Amino acid sequence: MRSLIIAVAALAATGGPAMSEIKPHAPRQEGGWLTLQTPTTQDHIVFDGAVWRCKADICRSPQVKAMPPMRSCRRLVRELGPISSFGFRGVTFSEADLAACNGVLVAGR
Repeated sequence: MRSLIIAVAALAATGGPAMSEIKPHAPRQEGGWLTLQTPTTQDHIVFDGAVWRCKADICRSPQVKAMPPMRSCRRLVRELGPISSFGFRGVTFSEADLAACNGVLVAGR
């Protein structure tokens, strides 16, 4: 019994400080948003299993699948038209990214 108490005390002494140094992770960003160049008449679309709610030129989804942002952007452009701003799972597109994304309409891919 005494060995057990010593072992528990030793574990508490070494594990306690280490446990106090653990910092919480930053909240995961699992949603997406976009701004269309031209307002849509659709109030929502279902895209890759996620519901995107749209109001005029802004669409948002609180949770989207983990996939490459450029792939999602290009597929959404095919569905909704040109995009002027785009964010996906914490990644916000630059002007160059948006040009590449919207280029899918020009290339006709």
